Amino acid sequence: MKKLFLAPIICMAALSSADSLKPAAWVPLPAVGSSPETGFQYGAYVMRIFEQTSADQPQDRLELLLQGTTQGQYQAYIWPNMFLDGGLWNLKGKLGGRYWPSGYFGQGNATEEEADQYANTTLEGSITANYLITPDIRIGASLRVENHEIEDIADPDGSESSLIDANVIGANGGLYSGVGAELIYDKRDNIDWPTQGNLSKATWDLYPTSLGSDANFSLLNARSAHYFSIADDVFAFSAQLSLASEDTPFTHLPRPSGDGTLRGANGQRWIDNASVGAQAEFRKAISNRWAAVVFTDTFQVASDLDQFALSDFHYSIGGGIRFATTPDRFNVRLDVGFVDFESFNFAITVGEAF
Repeated sequence: MKKLFLAPIICMAALSSADSLKPAAWVPLPAVGSSPETGFQYGAYVMRIFEQTSADQPQDRLELLLQGTTQGQYQAYIWPNMFLDGGLWNLKGKLGGRYWPSGYFGQGNATEEEADQYANTTLEGSITANYLITPDIRIGASLRVENHEIEDIADPDGSESSLIDANVIGANGGLYSGVGAELIYDKRDNIDWPTQGNLSKATWDLYPTSLGSDANFSLLNARSAHYFSIADDVFAFSAQLSLASEDTPFTHLPRPSGDGTLRGANGQRWIDNASVGAQAEFRKAISNRWAAVVFTDTFQVASDLDQFALSDFHYSIGGGIRFATTPDRFNVRLDVGFVDFESFNFAITVGEAF
């Protein structure tokens, strides 16, 4: 998971005036920031954007993150993203691990403020290949494997946590291996700072015991975002739905991320087998580098689809700033959210929320 970043330092390759292809670039960023779940964060993030090889093929990218937090959380990840055969094939990967102490607040849309403390040590890898079947539609498949080791740790008051004793699904960790399918409709005019078009994506991931998984479960995610511009400014809207099968480990249940959905919230606070959310954002371009946004996010979790209610949505209302690190506006963003009209929190990361 990509976390918080600040103070970009950009090293761009020289661009020949005779060459219309996009040049290579380095995007190194100190991984500094804060969130309700992690406290202060520190580390380094580097993205290598490779030189474009043809006008019809997007640029390859390679991202690396090394990060720690004042809550004793540590993670290291690498994400390659490659295009082949003139952009017809897209190969994406994820490889890394984390030691992540956190809190389990229970399952549901209204949970207690106090959490059982546990640590999740994770090693994971995945690869996804998708193929462009029309100019705007891709279909793909994925393979993934994850190993989770869960241990109880002492609560802040010194008492023992009771996560494992509570018989929570997935409380003992395990090896989760599976396959997935995805369908993507992408009509955006820019992948980093879209001003027109639509991006819709649906994924279905299966973790069957027949593939060696210690748990048998499935995850379905669907999201659609639409963008339209007025002069240099952008209105953006997004809606999403996530469903998890009955035996899904608690580590994989739908939840808000806190930096991409329900910004400013603790991403562990509300989890359950189903979630629904919506977002609206106005993006004001100030210069070629700077932009400002105002947004509203809503999110809700429930045990099943028929348990959703309009009165149960959590809200985040706020604003933020953007700093472009490339000509295509790959942004560092700071968002400050007023969550449920109770508390201000902020999230710093790279890329747009949607």
